[in-house]
Amino acid sequence: MKFLVDEDLSPSIALYLCQEMYFDAVAVRDRNLLNAADYEILEYAFQKDRILITANVKDFERFANAREIHAGIILICNGSLLRKEQMKAVSIAVSVIADEYDQGRDMVNRVLYIEVDGDLKFKDLPISK
Repeated sequence: MKFLVDEDLSPSIALYLCQEMYFDAVAVRDRNLLNAADYEILEYAFQKDRILITANVKDFERFANAREIHAGIILICNGSLLRKEQMKAVSIAVSVIADEYDQGRDMVNRVLYIEVDGDLKFKDLPISK
């Protein structure tokens, strides 16, 4: 699994995922994508086969629903978390996704919502017609 951490979260999350959880993770900042349009970020994640991690729920739900295919998104439902709280939420989400992969389910066209209290919910986006 590979991840792209959006600019609305601490770029240290990418470092944490690499050093502590041993995943391939990069921050938008480190890919010269700061201030890029959200649809460009999602396209970059898709082209590089990276699951996007963001707290920008409203915009990325809309873009995910408008796309035919994306590599997956983790949506942290509270963007005002402190860095330590962001890391905890992301580590929970990534662990759950790793379990999904172990059971043969990837994140293509799936979104994982994580609430402040740790509640998790998967949703298929775009919604199949």
